[in-house]
Amino acid sequence: MDLLAHRKQENAAAYVISMWHLEDLLRANGLDLYRVVDQLVEPMEADPHTKASMATWYASLIDRMKAEEITRFGHLAEVNEVVNELEFLHASLVDVMNEESYTALFERARPAISDLQDKSGEDAVGTVETALTAIYGVMVLRAANKPISEGTAAAEQHIRRMLEQLSEHYRQMRKLPGVSLN
Repeated sequence: MDLLAHRKQENAAAYVISMWHLEDLLRANGLDLYRVVDQLVEPMEADPHTKASMATWYASLIDRMKAEEITRFGHLAEVNEVVNELEFLHASLVDVMNEESYTALFERARPAISDLQDKSGEDAVGTVETALTAIYGVMVLRAANKPISEGTAAAEQHIRRMLEQLSEHYRQMRKLPGVSLN
């Protein structure tokens, strides 16, 4: 059971960000299923069957995180796979297909992405992972009621539009017969 499978199919970038958030929530609860159920499942307004399904899903995520040894940092292999597919698709759209509308969105987002990669130095990751990290970072700031500068908000909008269109290309490509990124 993957409660985010639909999101993965419809908007891959939102799926990745959602999974990163879940991984962080599970870590914040010490990967302790009892704490997760107490903090995340019990407060839900849902029937007992739905709550049991949620608890089972969280248990599965916790087990996989432990098995993949990402208890302190890192991401599940399945999430990294989607990020890698998006990186490949991004490079294909920009460098191979020269897809005009996507490339135009990327060019608007590129200064902010490049700035973040420069600040990361040797730890810099790919374009798409940097873009996803930027969106997730702003989401965390908003959740903490931290101020967001006008420049950051503008950069976020450019990056968000780029990721939305990249996710749309990803969704369309996954529908093509015989096409697999796996």
